[in-house]
Amino acid sequence: MQPRTSSVIAPLLVCVFASVAMAQTAPASPATDQVPGRGYVSALAGATFSPGASSVFSVEYGDQMRRDVHAYVTFSYFENLMSQAMRDDLTALSGTLSSYSGTPWEFTGRDRGAAFVAGAKYVAPGTTVRPYVGGGLGAISLKRTIVDRYRGDLTTAVFNDFNIGEPGLASTSATKPLVEAGAGVEIAVRHTYVDVGYRYRHAFRLTDAVNVSQLSVGIGYRF
Repeated sequence: MQPRTSSVIAPLLVCVFASVAMAQTAPASPATDQVPGRGYVSALAGATFSPGASSVFSVEYGDQMRRDVHAYVTFSYFENLMSQAMRDDLTALSGTLSSYSGTPWEFTGRDRGAAFVAGAKYVAPGTTVRPYVGGGLGAISLKRTIVDRYRGDLTTAVFNDFNIGEPGLASTSATKPLVEAGAGVEIAVRHTYVDVGYRYRHAFRLTDAVNVSQLSVGIGYRF
């Protein structure tokens, strides 16, 4: 069963509204407290809604290149990036094998992913609410697992015997180049801020296209 997007995003949005309220009611502070530091680190959690609903977790580190331009590196973990077409193929295969053999078959699949991206983003001037846009290049490592409920791991057999799935993921993980673009908003309370953002990622050199759309919410600190 895939995690539901709402179960990941909903509790995190509480942090956003709480931070907005704090920003609106917090007393004025000295100018030195409002100026963000050059570097920052943030932790984010969220969900993908393409290729399917699944959880994603990220850690980002960045540094100020110019007044409103930041360089960053991000590491992200994706619980499952298997396409809906591949999931449908596994469901169809389960039904076909069950009909021919007279015994139940029930395939489920998962494409776990880990991505590393380096890039830059423009952050609009401001002290409390700062929209941003950016993009970067990197790589993603994908590991496919296909399991039958009654027989265990059959990842290699599904491709070799039935020619279903990405060849590069049949027996081992695959690392491919990746490009990303994103936008969002930072809501700051002194040096701490809430980051609400959207990112689109596209992986190259795969037979089955991997296009990831995700929403994330996280907490960051500037130093």
